[in-house]
Amino acid sequence: MKNILFSLMVSVFVLSSCKEKIDIQVQDRDPILVVEAEVTTELDSSYVKLSLSTNYFVAGNPPKVTNAVVNVNGIPFTYIPSQDLYRPSIGYVGKTDSVYSLSVNYDNKIYTASTKIERMFRVDSFFQTWKEAEGFLPAGYAVSYSAFDDRPLTKYTYYVNGYFDTIVQRDSFDGNKILFDNSITPINAQFNFEIPFARFNSGDEYIAIFRSIDKKMNAFITAFNNQSPGIPGPFQVPPANLPTNIVGGAVGYFAGYDVQRWRYRVK
Repeated sequence: MKNILFSLMVSVFVLSSCKEKIDIQVQDRDPILVVEAEVTTELDSSYVKLSLSTNYFVAGNPPKVTNAVVNVNGIPFTYIPSQDLYRPSIGYVGKTDSVYSLSVNYDNKIYTASTKIERMFRVDSFFQTWKEAEGFLPAGYAVSYSAFDDRPLTKYTYYVNGYFDTIVQRDSFDGNKILFDNSITPINAQFNFEIPFARFNSGDEYIAIFRSIDKKMNAFITAFNNQSPGIPGPFQVPPANLPTNIVGGAVGYFAGYDVQRWRYRVK
């Protein structure tokens, strides 16, 4: 017993003595172009946002890139200072089943990317169903949508949802990027889908935004979700470079979206 206690005391002393400061040198790198770009089927919603990467320990917003030459399928996107975005002329709308090619000329380098706007499945209506309290969910209305999908396998959907906040009088979204594909829903048949883990009261206004995405964008959002799971400590995913469809040495993404927006007020 004495030997065990002595061993424990030595172990505690050794562990408590390990307080040597270790400095880790992080090598600086030249800034890399960061691209955030979208072409969508919504009127005047397409844009390109450009910035430069910074050192990990640098606080503040990354430097903006305002002097690039940007075009999509040969159509110029002009920098708008008030929005910090490159945008096409008014009236621009993307089309489904079309391929779009991005070109960015910056600092004597050309960066390119390509994406296709896949057609979204058809959302026909939303409806509500009263549910009693179950598990951690209180009694209230479950909200579901009725839809039809006649697209061939496999097509991907990027989905976000939220509600209208009556206190601050604006839309509120939970920040979750929900991904699913039509391999888990019926093809060429009407189906209903209940919004999971949610209950609503009469008067609540539910908001849903559906965006079709291609396979590469699905991989990008999946990796992004894994890098920011909101789980602290050892359960976090080790940092890694996200996949990108930008060619030429930049990071980021160029996405094509067919967009459907819905609002449903619970009765």
